[in-house]
Amino acid sequence: MASKLFHFESFTLDLDRSRLVGPAGEVALRPKSFDVVRHLLENAGRVVAKDELMKAVWPGVAVSDESLAQCISEVRRALGDAGPRIVKTVPRRGYAIDVQVSAEAAAAGSAGTAHDAAADVRASIAVLPFEAVGGAQDPDLDRFADGLSEDVIAGLSRIRAFWVIASSTMFTYKGRSVDGRAVGRDLDVSYVVGGRLRQADDRMRLTVQLTETASGRQLWAATFDRPGGRSLELQDDFTQCVVASVQVQLIVSEGKAAARKLTSAAPVGELLARSWERLYRATADGLAEAVASAEKALRLDPNNGEACRLLAAAIWHQAYKGHIPWDRAAAERVASLAQRAVLAEDADEYTHWVQALAHLMACQHERATVSLTRALDINPSFSLAFGTLGTVLAWAGASEESIANNRRALKINPGDPLNPHRYFGLALANYLARRYGPAAENAALAVQVLPDWWLGLMVYAASLAQTGRLVEARTIATDIASARPGATLASLATLPFARAEDCAHLADGLRKAGLPEQ
Repeated sequence: MASKLFHFESFTLDLDRSRLVGPAGEVALRPKSFDVVRHLLENAGRVVAKDELMKAVWPGVAVSDESLAQCISEVRRALGDAGPRIVKTVPRRGYAIDVQVSAEAAAAGSAGTAHDAAADVRASIAVLPFEAVGGAQDPDLDRFADGLSEDVIAGLSRIRAFWVIASSTMFTYKGRSVDGRAVGRDLDVSYVVGGRLRQADDRMRLTVQLTETASGRQLWAATFDRPGGRSLELQDDFTQCVVASVQVQLIVSEGKAAARKLTSAAPVGELLARSWERLYRATADGLAEAVASAEKALRLDPNNGEACRLLAAAIWHQAYKGHIPWDRAAAERVASLAQRAVLAEDADEYTHWVQALAHLMACQHERATVSLTRALDINPSFSLAFGTLGTVLAWAGASEESIANNRRALKINPGDPLNPHRYFGLALANYLARRYGPAAENAALAVQVLPDWWLGLMVYAASLAQTGRLVEARTIATDIASARPGATLASLATLPFARAEDCAHLADGLRKAGLPEQ
């Protein structure tokens, strides 16, 4: 079945890509809100009853009127000032689209039945319908698995770097035992996601695999266990876990593939993939290579927004890790590149993440929070934004909010190579809340992976000192001197604390650990 594009006013709803596009570009919508506006557009010209909408959007699931009302409100906000005029409420009856709507088949190459790899450089993915173990005897579990499959497809489709085969095509594979390599050949995709759902008593288990179709090699697998029944909240939780994990795994995988074939004449796409992989490696040499690849890509394509944000992110991490000075020159360069990225690709979640890094470097914590909120509006499964928000809030002194966001990032993407940053955020937030035991535990996890990270070592030493473990604290203080020669208590003045008392609090612990004043 061919996909459709619905055109109304100055908007287009693309069913294949699960995207709403307006005059200023892509408009973020949650999957269920997208399904609501889709059903209304498919039935334009008549009033759609609330019961009909709820059955179409939440098949087999009992939901309240409030869930539907929230989706309608989100759709209207997405449509801007025209929202209430386009989506009309008909009292005591339901909702209706009250403008002219035209539908057309999607252009060749976007129908979601196969992927033209030669014409598209994005990572191509097919998500097989998740298997409900025992679903033949439990239709509700089977419906839950189908809804989860659709939400994962919709969630991955919102990521601009990916080409995702539409659910209408993928559900033709439901109930069939297929090999990932065969799916790759059928649909011309590079990766296949598959999974199984089991329920025992009051727990649900989701097992997911990501397979490279060319070789049949399993790149990643994970099991997510959750308590509770088949609620929409659980479905959203599983969706976030799968989308966030697959996003990171594909960035790393594509970068490694590009690295294997990189030459002096490498095209921009391969340079950027290489830079992404090196950024996630996060070593001194890896970050230097990330900068070099992004700079070369930007010379080849000066208006490339992805190259701008990659270069900004790599320079920021170099400064944050202590490989280059955290100073005004670095901050100005990161801010300039982040702004260029926003002008080039405002609808990309990574663009707003990088802008948040620039704001944090300038000690603009509120502006960083706004940028990260925008990133999560674009991609609600963007675990890196949750984690970075946790970091920003830790430096801002909002310990409880910081801890909640860092824990959420770890929960939905436990395999992210950048998770040492999440442990650092937990360590700093707990330290500033004077919970020195948890601070030391999380700092130890951060420096276990990044043993030469001076910030992690500082919070670790200070936390140990505050708990009275002075011998250990002084040993870590010597490691700080090795990782960051010349580090003193005066060095803390350059860090992005929002409150002077928090900086003084960290200095107190480091003073006990033996770090020199000057």
